[in-house]
Amino acid sequence: MPALAALLDSNVIIALVAEAHEHHLPSIALFSQPQAMRFAVAAHSFAESYSTLTKRSAMSPFRWSPEDAWLAIESVASATALVGLTPGQSFDTIRDYASNSGVGARLYDRLIGQVAIQYDIPVIITWNTGHMRDLFSGLKVLDPIAFAKS
Repeated sequence: MPALAALLDSNVIIALVAEAHEHHLPSIALFSQPQAMRFAVAAHSFAESYSTLTKRSAMSPFRWSPEDAWLAIESVASATALVGLTPGQSFDTIRDYASNSGVGARLYDRLIGQVAIQYDIPVIITWNTGHMRDLFSGLKVLDPIAFAKS
């Protein structure tokens, strides 16, 4: 497998596939980068993206059908490398997060960062740069616009 250039966060995947998302165009622009550019997605980020796209709450901006959400996720998967932690690595990451008083959904960011470390992926691309930088000061964290300029 060629060297992976960056790991995409689930919020970038959602913005990439949802035309109504405020960050849709800069997320789409990521894929106009040179062909040598290789993006990866952590397996659990596809689950998080699917969950967000199909959420049925009144507060959700998306209410996609399972079929539409799956097709959108599958299109991203076909253009990226699938990476992930082993079950033991996932469990260890959760334990470390809990032992450092981590709470809530930032656990998913912690898992994404661990995937980047495990696969030696130098950059995480996310729309929540502050959250990710707080968890992983040793990784380069950029939003899609900053990545395109780098």
